[in-house]
Amino acid sequence: MSKFETVLLYAGLLFYAYGAAFALAAVKRGDAKALARARLGALMGAFDHALVLFSFGARTGHFPVTSAFEAFLFLSTAFSLIALILDWYRKLALLVVGTLPLAVVTTILAITLTFAPPARAPSPGGPGVWTSLHIFIALGSYGAFAIAFVAGILYLVEQRALKQHTAPQILGLMPSLEAVARFNVRSIAVGAVLLGVGIVVGYLMARREHGTGSEWRVDPKIILSTATFAAYAAVLVLSARPSFKGKRTAMASVLSFFLVMVNFWASLFWSGIHRYR
Repeated sequence: MSKFETVLLYAGLLFYAYGAAFALAAVKRGDAKALARARLGALMGAFDHALVLFSFGARTGHFPVTSAFEAFLFLSTAFSLIALILDWYRKLALLVVGTLPLAVVTTILAITLTFAPPARAPSPGGPGVWTSLHIFIALGSYGAFAIAFVAGILYLVEQRALKQHTAPQILGLMPSLEAVARFNVRSIAVGAVLLGVGIVVGYLMARREHGTGSEWRVDPKIILSTATFAAYAAVLVLSARPSFKGKRTAMASVLSFFLVMVNFWASLFWSGIHRYR
């Protein structure tokens, strides 16, 4: 990485941390000024990291997001911007509050990868257009699942606060439980559709590059991606049942996000054809 990219990378992390600190203050005190500063931290962090991605892509001569480092950075940037847009459009202030700690964690993971040794077996797909399209679609699905993860946590927090008659500041920042539940299900639906398309594109790429043999079909990343799609599709179907709506759907969206993080781990250490680092 260039010095310019390194400065922007760490500046973005500091902005996210700045925003997370004020987000916590906004939740504790119901402070509108603290919430505005949290939004500013999210916006500036996402802006800095978007510049890193474009600079990195321009310098290396390939379409951005063809490495695990870029993937984590793109993920934190994407769901931060999505949260800000939804906050502006749908008045979901607490969504920004919930995504800021997640942005800090994913950025730290991205920074950690800058110190990691090169992958032993780079993906033969290279940074082509189809490879980039496949990665962008997959990351889009992960971003939607990250938003569903945050929405699930917010639902559980709000439900608990309502039952215990506590944390009025939090409740003042949140829409109704029904609205959060609908948003959670819609995020899961968007993520499932995108991941399904990404799997199909990846399958067609793999057939073209690796033939019709069975070796690549049992790649850990492919198996985990399919399992992730199946898990979220099951949650989406079950969410239509009255007995599963609300709390159970929220808990399932939170727990299912574990599979998304395992997918990143598989790309880094287990997969033979998905190593973009």
